[in-house]
Amino acid sequence: MTGPDLGLVRAWFARYGLAVWFAVISAMRLSSLVTGEWGFDARLYLDATRAWLAGADPWVSIETQRFAAPPPSLVPLVPIAILPEEIGVVLMVVLAAIGAVATIRLLRLPWWWLLFPPFIDGVWNGNPQTLVVPLILVGAGPIAAFLKIYALVPMVLTLRWRAVAVTGVLLLVTAPFLPWASYVARFGDLSAVLETQSDGGLSATALPWLIPIAIIALILCGRERAGWLAVPVLWPATQWYYSTLALPALTPIAAAIIVVPIPGFAVLAAIAVAVERRNTTRERLVAAWRPAPPADGMVST
Repeated sequence: MTGPDLGLVRAWFARYGLAVWFAVISAMRLSSLVTGEWGFDARLYLDATRAWLAGADPWVSIETQRFAAPPPSLVPLVPIAILPEEIGVVLMVVLAAIGAVATIRLLRLPWWWLLFPPFIDGVWNGNPQTLVVPLILVGAGPIAAFLKIYALVPMVLTLRWRAVAVTGVLLLVTAPFLPWASYVARFGDLSAVLETQSDGGLSATALPWLIPIAIIALILCGRERAGWLAVPVLWPATQWYYSTLALPALTPIAAAIIVVPIPGFAVLAAIAVAVERRNTTRERLVAAWRPAPPADGMVST
């Protein structure tokens, strides 16, 4: 009696099981989100940008959450911040949804990947994170880096040097107009705020003993995949929506793991990618060295 065909099991999971898994976790997340205010991150970002435009420090708070992103994040939000508040929030949520759709389209994923739970989290809150991957993929990396400074990590590791150079120039040009002095002076406090707001984060930095394992896993993933995985796996104070940055590198098994919002699971996802990459490489080598079947009418000896 033979066991199940693992290839068929993986194919079934990738086509059906993963969609169900995404739907279940997204439903659980939405059940907790609907009791709060939609567009929360959008309001926080826009309040910070308006404060900066008014000449004040942007490190504002809404309820228990405080804006703590680096100053460049303010620049792309200026055109939205000058709009009436409710219109600005709606626009941020719409842009987050467009970012999710664009990511799916550019990566040629099935539409049910829109149920990827970090997408649901990012869109509900109007967080610009969902725009980062599509902006990088279409060559607008500098905008992505201004929205989220850690976007430079995949840009560097995937060798997008022109985008990195343009980002560097833009950072220098905008530096005199941005509140860098205030940010540097408050850096320790703002870092502590991020640590608290993220409950220590989901990356390996939440469990320092995982850091060496995370680094090894990223190396085994290969440079290209490691570029997309590095932030969710190693960036301090990571939040759940950071995982959307890993989408270009994920396998179905890794995707199923990384959507679980438990510290260190991003490292397990990277390990899954590394194992899958090794198995794929081995299968290709075996196929390349396998003797060709005998021609019709001939018998191999």
